[in-house]
Amino acid sequence: MSSKHRMIWLTPPVYGSKEERIESRGYTCEYCHGQGGFLGDRSSPNGSEWKICPVCEGSGKMDAEVTIKWKPSKRENDKQRTHKY
Repeated sequence: MSSKHRMIWLTPPVYGSKEERIESRGYTCEYCHGQGGFLGDRSSPNGSEWKICPVCEGSGKMDAEVTIKWKPSKRENDKQRTHKY
């Protein structure tokens, strides 16, 4: 679970896309503690074999990507409105 906190202020778009993406890079992989992998079982025929971390795929770092999709709010009583002029 995430432990670093960062405040994101959301403001609906005035025009353009109803979807936006926020990226944050360079977090240390918590699974391998930034090492990129682990030493394998010493009892194996190859001795201490390096195993690549399955989470960060050997980079030791993780990037976060948050996608925000904007949609119209539903009204509680979403009935057809008739306008009287």
